[in-house]
Amino acid sequence: MANASRELFWNIPLGAWFVYILAIATTFIFLFALYKRYRLLAIGKQDVKMGSWWYRIGNFIVVGIVDGFLHKRIFRETYPGLIHFFLFWGTLVFMAAAALDFLSHYFFHFLYGWVYLGVGLWVDGVGALAIIGVAMAAYRRYIQKPKRLDNKPQDAIALIAIAVIVLTGYLVEGLRLADHEPGAQPEWALFSPVGWVIMQGIRAIGLTDAFILPAHFFMYWFHILLAIAAVIYVCLTYTRFAHIILSPVNVFLRPFKPRGQLDTFDIEKAIEKGEALGANQVHHFSWKHLLDADGCTRCGRCQDQCPAFFTDKPLNPKKIVQDLKTELVTNGPAVRAEMDKRAKAPKPAAPAEGTEAPTPEPITAPTIIGNRITEDEIWSCTTCAACVEACPVFIDPIGKIIEMRRNLVLEQTKMPETAQTILKCVEDRGHTCRGTLFTRTDWTGGLGIPQLSEDKNVEYVYWVGCTAALEDRNIKVAKAFASVMKSAGVKIGILGSEESCCGDPVRRMGNEYLYQMLAMKNVEVLKQYETKKIVTTCPHCFNTLKNEYTQFGGQFEVISHTELMSELVGQGRLKLSGALDKRLTYHDSCYLGRHNGVYLPPREVLKNIPSVDLREMKRKQQRAFCCGAGGGRFWMEERIGKRMSEERTEEALATGADMVATACPYCLQMFEDAIKAKGKEETFKARDIVELVAESMEKR
Repeated sequence: MANASRELFWNIPLGAWFVYILAIATTFIFLFALYKRYRLLAIGKQDVKMGSWWYRIGNFIVVGIVDGFLHKRIFRETYPGLIHFFLFWGTLVFMAAAALDFLSHYFFHFLYGWVYLGVGLWVDGVGALAIIGVAMAAYRRYIQKPKRLDNKPQDAIALIAIAVIVLTGYLVEGLRLADHEPGAQPEWALFSPVGWVIMQGIRAIGLTDAFILPAHFFMYWFHILLAIAAVIYVCLTYTRFAHIILSPVNVFLRPFKPRGQLDTFDIEKAIEKGEALGANQVHHFSWKHLLDADGCTRCGRCQDQCPAFFTDKPLNPKKIVQDLKTELVTNGPAVRAEMDKRAKAPKPAAPAEGTEAPTPEPITAPTIIGNRITEDEIWSCTTCAACVEACPVFIDPIGKIIEMRRNLVLEQTKMPETAQTILKCVEDRGHTCRGTLFTRTDWTGGLGIPQLSEDKNVEYVYWVGCTAALEDRNIKVAKAFASVMKSAGVKIGILGSEESCCGDPVRRMGNEYLYQMLAMKNVEVLKQYETKKIVTTCPHCFNTLKNEYTQFGGQFEVISHTELMSELVGQGRLKLSGALDKRLTYHDSCYLGRHNGVYLPPREVLKNIPSVDLREMKRKQQRAFCCGAGGGRFWMEERIGKRMSEERTEEALATGADMVATACPYCLQMFEDAIKAKGKEETFKARDIVELVAESMEKR
């Protein structure tokens, strides 16, 4: 065994010359195709700040190991995860084997003896996973036929190509073993188990050397040419195989920002330059949005997790992304050509002194909204991030939807009627509660909560939010929170009449202009009082103040009321001794959970209340189902399909609980409306966590 090895180009005269010439030519074709694709993607706007390259590279290595090689995100679904794992590792080892052969033959010569046999056993055994993966994928696509997989000819081509390339590789190996290349020992074949089985079959049918040698020669070149053809096919079509390159690139170039943070832009500058506000043509999107679309694998996981799609709304996040890719491929080349033409054109003469240079005529392409993507699709999104959480390659459909909403609102002034009413209310009155007779301080009567204009020496500024200050039901939440903080010895203060809407619904409805006005005003007020720490009872306010006000100079330490109460319980400052004797289930708010990763604190608070039986819903934490209120949907009529709130309420009822606990004013209202619609208001209740804490403290 010590001298075990093999001749790299046995039975292939001049094989090295032809293989390497073909490989070099294919590499140039591949690099040229990448360059062409880069040029096409570059029609998009610039938006991603690269930051530290070392941090980006380090992060990519970690993600590559955890989510690439180990498939952590992909294995969230076992059977599809196994399919991809087998295909990935099965094909990877063959490419690794070719690389090792090349290095050993020309540079280091390490593939001999037990190393050669061990590598052969590893490649032969693990490589067989590719065939298993192809069979599993074919069964899933063409027998099971899950709705999320839209089978296209390119999918069948990909599976057939993988299967034929792998099988011909094994056949080449079996023919080589059957002929016993010079110096080879019969026992070496046992370390190539698949090849050994094929060899036994060849011998069993009695094929002679006169047939084996030409068959090996022919099959070798068929295998090589097919592999090269597959690469060229990818270069020409950018279909299924392209994600092997594009998905890692997309992961590497993804923006490092909080999930709950939307992109911002300078509106006045955009208007001066004649740029589009939002996106309605392919080049209005950023290059990263276009790369997202190009790197999408069409796996449909986002579709399965989308609450809008699940309740029969027209929105399908996979379709949104694929529609953008179709626009890129269909209309992008013409935009690229026009950009190149303008870049080569002579520069216009400088304007006369005292006059402004004319704004260049914008490049135009076919519009997307109303043609490729309908307004109902765009307005159905709750921005819950279930699609973002599900995507194995970190694609963000929300950003693309918001860009189209911005275009509808800022350029076309088109939006649902109820959305228009709320935007008008915020613009005129600084809050979302149309028709309210309350002021922002009415709820504080008798609670002894100072306004910062009177006393700014507080431990936390309590950002009350519109609903908790101005709507009957959530005023109870604000009062409960104030009483709990007083009992725990935490001094809080409020802005009172100086507080305006944080801007979350405004921004997510697409009115970036109004949002920026609100954000800058609120940041200025908070800075005026030298605010350091802020606590909220609304996850939407929490996300906006924590993740989005940083874009306007608002650097504050922001904490949710569930996190603060969890800390106080741990410190012994908040004593929960009164038994509630309740069966509870907890609903994860999207903007507290998926957008900001706050899952454990609310559960820890509930578990510390005596005699509480906490029961989890089927879809929880990262996979929790949205109540339907986010993205401004709280103020829009849900007129298509089943109400999301009713779907989630049914799931809560299925736990056998008699109460659902929330940590969001929108979720609370959505649950109460759904409970009433289902006629369960006598037996099933919805409460904010802080109301339950206050009740427990009152009973001690």
